[in-house]
Amino acid sequence: MASTYDEQLEKIVSRFIPQANGCWHLGDTKPDNKGYANTKIGWPIQKSVRAHRLSWIYYKGDTPKGMVIDHLCHDPKICVGGNTCEHRRCVNPDHLQLVSESENNKKTVRVLRYRTHCKNGHKLENNIYEYKTKQGIRRSCATCANRSVKVGA
Repeated sequence: MASTYDEQLEKIVSRFIPQANGCWHLGDTKPDNKGYANTKIGWPIQKSVRAHRLSWIYYKGDTPKGMVIDHLCHDPKICVGGNTCEHRRCVNPDHLQLVSESENNKKTVRVLRYRTHCKNGHKLENNIYEYKTKQGIRRSCATCANRSVKVGA
């Protein structure tokens, strides 16, 4: 017989492992290509879910519409962020907070402020491209943005 959603969630939470820095990780799960820990939940149809979202649901409840879960443990002064940021794997509910999508995007902008180069090695000083999305203003490396436009043309 298949276990219930709550039983599955209990099993997932039991695999959380405290780290020396106070973060928790989901067992020995490798991060996905964006740096987050994922796991599967559901029956008979399983779906992949980011582990920090399940941690939030288990410890704090549902995520209200229009809100996203932000990692408080990420400090852009000491961690460059991006897909290799170890804090994206964190599932410690004390390291998570609910914020609006626009507030979470602002935090990303703050991370760019501390970076000197983009993930492809381009200098970011005077090289930031801003564009509008439904979620608000986004910023990225202008050199990378120009190259993607030329490739797609």
